[in-house]
Amino acid sequence: MRIAILDDELHCVESLVLHIRSLFPELPIVYKSTKATEALEALQRLDIDLLFLDVEMPQMNGFDFLEQFDELTFDVIFTTAYSQYAVKAFRAQAVNYLLKPVDEDELRDAISQCMEKQNTPGDPSQEIARLLKHLKDGEVLKNKIAIPTAEGLEFIEIPSIVYCQSQSNYTTIYTDDGRSLVISRTLKEVEKSLKKFLFARVHQSYLVNPNYMEKYSRNDGGYLVMTNKKRIPISNSKRNVIIDIFESLRRS
Repeated sequence: MRIAILDDELHCVESLVLHIRSLFPELPIVYKSTKATEALEALQRLDIDLLFLDVEMPQMNGFDFLEQFDELTFDVIFTTAYSQYAVKAFRAQAVNYLLKPVDEDELRDAISQCMEKQNTPGDPSQEIARLLKHLKDGEVLKNKIAIPTAEGLEFIEIPSIVYCQSQSNYTTIYTDDGRSLVISRTLKEVEKSLKKFLFARVHQSYLVNPNYMEKYSRNDGGYLVMTNKKRIPISNSKRNVIIDIFESLRRS
C-alpha cells in the first residue's frame, strides 16, 4: 500500500512519517507535502493507495481538495483538530479520521482498516464520495453554509451573515450576533458560495449582505453603514450597484 501525506503544518507531516515508519516499516511513503496546489498536481500523476489529508489548509480545505479529482482511486484518512461538526460528518459517512495530535494506537487501527479494505472487493473511495456529497448538499440546506474553520466545520445560517472582510488568504465573517469567524478561504471563494444569496462585492476587501445595509453616504469616497454601525468603503466601480440595491429595497 503506497501512502501520501498532505498537511500544511510541516511538523504534522514529519510526525506522521515517523509514526507510520515505526508501525508499518514495510509501507512506502511515496509523497508528502505541505502545499495543496503542488500536491494536487503530483497526485494526479502518482499511483497511491492511501492519502492522509489535513481537513483545514490555507490554500484550500481537504474537502475542496478532493473535489478537484474527477475520480478518487485511493482511500483517505482525514486528520483534524477537534470539531464536533467535522467528526459528526465523518462518523455519519463511516469515513476514517484521526484527531490531532495523532494517537499511535488510533493510527495503527486506521491504517489496518484501510489495508483490509484494499483486500476487499469494491471501491475504497465510496465512503469519501458520499461524504463530499453530504457536505455539498448540506452547504445550502435550510439556508445554511458549511464554513471551514481551524477546528473543522461550522454550520452558519446564511441570513445571519452581515458582511465578510478579506485578510490576504483569509476571510473574516461577521454575524448579526456579534461573532467573527476567521476562515482560510479567500474572499473570492466565499463570494462564489454566497453569490446565489445576493451578497454584493462592494469593495476589493468586502462582501456584504444587502439586508443589513442601513445607509449609503457619498462622503469620504463613498461608504456603507451597516445595521451594526460598521462603515464599509465602496469602490468607485461599485457605487451604481449599491444605488441599484437601495432602489430595489425601497421598491420592495
